[in-house]
Amino acid sequence: MKRDGNALVTGASSGLGRELVRQIVIDRGMTVMATARRIDRLEALAAELPPGRVEILAGDLADPAFRQRLWDRAQAMPGGVDLLINNAGMGNYSEFVSQDPQAIHRILDLNVVALLDLTQKAARHMKARGTGQILQISSVLGFIGLRDSAVYVASKHAVNGLVKSLRYELSGTGVRVWAACPGRTQSEFRQVALDDQGDGSAGSPRGEPTAKIARAIVRGIDGRSTFLMPSWRAWLVVTLAHWLPAPFDWIMTRWAPSSYRDALGDSPPRGG
Repeated sequence: MKRDGNALVTGASSGLGRELVRQIVIDRGMTVMATARRIDRLEALAAELPPGRVEILAGDLADPAFRQRLWDRAQAMPGGVDLLINNAGMGNYSEFVSQDPQAIHRILDLNVVALLDLTQKAARHMKARGTGQILQISSVLGFIGLRDSAVYVASKHAVNGLVKSLRYELSGTGVRVWAACPGRTQSEFRQVALDDQGDGSAGSPRGEPTAKIARAIVRGIDGRSTFLMPSWRAWLVVTLAHWLPAPFDWIMTRWAPSSYRDALGDSPPRGG
């Protein structure tokens, strides 16, 4: 993929999304349309990068009208959209039987419905042009289960299923669809998932360095992988689950209630 052009990145105000914007602009010379809910953080991101390289639009991706306005703005960039990165996501740690139905709808609206909508818009746009990439920031949790995270995990399985299917539909069109599946990164995700009232400003001391994971993902733009594991830890989790399912399930049942959830967590920040 060429080292210029335009990208649309969701969930860009913090964590992995913010770092992806920085590296795409600095290392690949792209212009980015960055979106999230928090305008102050988007403005700070744009200010620290070369002038004119980051356009911002704040809003709620769960709102169909905002998604259309966002896509129209991105598509109007000179040359159109070359790369869509669906990074925005949210979770809520809760036992499924007692989970708030509104929390379930919020997770699915952002993690699945909004992602499907932007992916469809991008696929139409890119297929007509004969070029482009659609990158979903998924998770190792798109391959395995995790207690107290059933809806979030289900949303990541849906994302991975979409990628598997679209790669067949878009084969030969010049459009690549793929997913990056990190484990836990140093982001606000876990704090917000545990306490939806918090602003997440304290971040997460655990997990792999965000810049390192983003660097591996940006390198993947030049690759051919359908599912990219951007660290050896992510690769190990998915490999063990696939080749040693019984021992892996035993670990998840006996150890995962606290330690393993902390070790895995997840990567994308909550919706920006």
